[in-house]
Amino acid sequence: MTMHMEQFLKRVAYGIFLYHKHIVIVFSLLTIISLITIFNMEIRSDIIDVLPAKNKAVAQFKDVMEKYGTVDNVVVVIEADGNRIDEQIGLIEDMAKRLIASPLIEYVDYSPLKFQSDFFLKRFPLFLDENGLKHLTEKLTPVGIEHQIRYNRQRLLSPFSSPFDYELIAKDPLNIADSIRNSFVRSNKNELDLSMGYYFTPDYSTALIFAKPKGKSKDMAFVKNLKKELDSIAALAMKGNGNPMNVSVGFTGGYLLSENVREIIKHDIISSSTVSVFLIALFIWLAYRVRVKILLVFGFVLLTSLSMTGAFAYLLFGNINIVTSVVIIAVMAGLYVDYSMHIVKRYSDELRKYNDPLQALEMTIAKTGSAIILSGLTTSLSFFSIVVTKFKGLYELGIVSGIGVILCLITTLLLMSSLLVWISKYGLQNIQFEKPGKNALYGFDNLASLIAKRHRYIVLTGIVLVIIAGLGISQLRFDNNPDNLAPKDSSAIALGKKISGKIGKKGEPLTVVIKNKDNSALTADFDILEKVLPQWKKEGFIEDYHSLGMLMPASSVQSIRIDKRKEFMKSMFSLDSIEQTVTNILEKNNFDYDKSYLHKYLTGILDALNNTEFIGLREIETIPAPMISRFYNKDDSSVAAYLYPTKRGWDKQTLDVFQEYVQSKGANWILVGKPILIDEIKSPIIWGSVLATALTIFFDLVIIYWYFRKVWYVVLVLLPVILGFVLTMGSMGYMNIPFNFINIGTIALIFGFGVDYGIHVMQAYIGEEKMDIGNALRISGKNVMMCAATTIAGCGSLMTAKFTGIASIGPVLTLGVIACTCTALIVLPSVICLNKSRFQHEGFL
Repeated sequence: MTMHMEQFLKRVAYGIFLYHKHIVIVFSLLTIISLITIFNMEIRSDIIDVLPAKNKAVAQFKDVMEKYGTVDNVVVVIEADGNRIDEQIGLIEDMAKRLIASPLIEYVDYSPLKFQSDFFLKRFPLFLDENGLKHLTEKLTPVGIEHQIRYNRQRLLSPFSSPFDYELIAKDPLNIADSIRNSFVRSNKNELDLSMGYYFTPDYSTALIFAKPKGKSKDMAFVKNLKKELDSIAALAMKGNGNPMNVSVGFTGGYLLSENVREIIKHDIISSSTVSVFLIALFIWLAYRVRVKILLVFGFVLLTSLSMTGAFAYLLFGNINIVTSVVIIAVMAGLYVDYSMHIVKRYSDELRKYNDPLQALEMTIAKTGSAIILSGLTTSLSFFSIVVTKFKGLYELGIVSGIGVILCLITTLLLMSSLLVWISKYGLQNIQFEKPGKNALYGFDNLASLIAKRHRYIVLTGIVLVIIAGLGISQLRFDNNPDNLAPKDSSAIALGKKISGKIGKKGEPLTVVIKNKDNSALTADFDILEKVLPQWKKEGFIEDYHSLGMLMPASSVQSIRIDKRKEFMKSMFSLDSIEQTVTNILEKNNFDYDKSYLHKYLTGILDALNNTEFIGLREIETIPAPMISRFYNKDDSSVAAYLYPTKRGWDKQTLDVFQEYVQSKGANWILVGKPILIDEIKSPIIWGSVLATALTIFFDLVIIYWYFRKVWYVVLVLLPVILGFVLTMGSMGYMNIPFNFINIGTIALIFGFGVDYGIHVMQAYIGEEKMDIGNALRISGKNVMMCAATTIAGCGSLMTAKFTGIASIGPVLTLGVIACTCTALIVLPSVICLNKSRFQHEGFL
């Protein structure tokens, strides 16, 4: 097989020599077209896009996020450090008005009473608990009326009064809103404080404003403009209120997270690519002392390979996800340069030897090309094997990278060879490296000498290290905490966590969703849910819950409150008597008042108290408030409730209780959340990664046997990568480097990278006229080390990424490359030395 391959490659080399200028021109045009193409490609910043496709749990989780406002929303956070936020009412009002006036904002909710206040005023008795109803009863007695009006007078006469106080008292002289607020506060004491008519955190340090933008959070052009608009609004509002000291305005929510992710991806691509390319260029120059012209050739071939890979990605997917966008440049740069280094180094040696570009190219392609093609195929198939993980982010990476490696092979063999021929035609000195000194290969001569003398001890040491590494594998762990995969330095994530902590919501919530096209059936199911939620809280399964019940009490609760109100109304005065009482007391305290407004105001109160109609989902539909959309989706005919964990978090027993209950209610009930999502996808991802690794090994076996046609050679080629894999896993265990949902899918790549080193050493050993391990190390050793160094530069550069999940790929692959390099250059030659006699028998296996 080897002889036929060499003859074929010599013919390819002859064709390249004849048409090298045409090849360079064609690839130059392809590079330009590819660069134009990838400029139109967008990067999907949604983290959900990297999760397993066609997974029920993922689909349900994504559906809930999209339909309940947890993605398409903006939360404006106004913080007063060291002061009370209620001192910044003017800033809150100004900020809200500017948001409402913005053409990019659909609606704004900054006060539970000001947003669609007519809805609540007409139905406010239904929101009053028993204490609230009692409080209202006292307010409407002559004593209560007189007490409130006297309090109003004192408040207006206070030196701290403001026009805002006048407005509130004029609109609500009996302060009915206070009864409603108190009921809200009692029912939501661990969440936001609504007592001032705004969304304050319980510690009175922060105010929240909820806004619904008009565009989608996946529209990055809109998100970019929205961020600029929000920053401008915040700056103007702060300036308009005198830039108060120790007060800041921040933003969180799905839109801001998308913008943060976009900026972080941009940083990760630039930082990892810059580090990778710089280190690769430095390694090449230090190892081979190439001229700048040759470095530029490397750069052009790399640019062509990467741009063509990006263009194919655009044609296949239209856009790429966050994993592919960062990994493809950093990792693939190291791989692509590997193939070019073998070509350049061998061509330089052959050109120095023969002083004939054609003969040098034929020998280079014939002797080196086969190993490059073989290693390229194994690496490409290792990437393709990742698709079985069903992890969407790695699936896309596998397809793009697998095709990219093939494109790189073609580019290296054709473009790199053509450029070398073109340059060398203008003089030997233009391509030739610095002449190696006597000690240029001193290290590999020493290594070969050591292996020849101590190969038995080296093999024994290798066995001991593998045993020790095997013990370390037992210490490997899997990190299933999604927070450890999230971007670092994301202001939106940090601010969201800070607010959750302030309102007592620590830990990831679970969401119970009930869907039913039948409105009455959905209402009945909602009533059932409202009964079981307090029970779960009482039994200690949850710390707290948040549901539509705070805005629309369950029908059973409404029924009880209506009955209690009927008893209360029996002892009520008539409208005339209450109006007369209020009028007399207002005049007694020297208040000016509008008689028609007062009559309308009191009539509204009594009409609401006499109203026995229930609030249903149809009535709720009339409120386009963000607070409503978080619990009710009229288009989907569904309601949602959020369960928050106790200090012990979500244990399996608790999750089983919830899932069993939800399943007992039928298909209309579902339970979603990150803890459930993680539990659902963990097993498929792990088994998918194992399958991907098994497929990679299988493909390696087939390709290596197809080329070498001897079982013994196949065993020797695979020996370094198998030992390297064990050493990598053991090292991870001892170094406490965990697997996670992203880096576990890349373990198959260790076999794709690592097998190359064994191929190059074996090819150098059996492909030359004389089978000598020292000669094999002199031919391949430096190139293998350089291939490893450039691959480490690419993989290691991922550790600079702010996306923790992506950064975690770096240590795994870096350890894998180091381990496989050491076993290929030390253990494999030692095993070959132990079995010299077997190679004397040409027909052995």
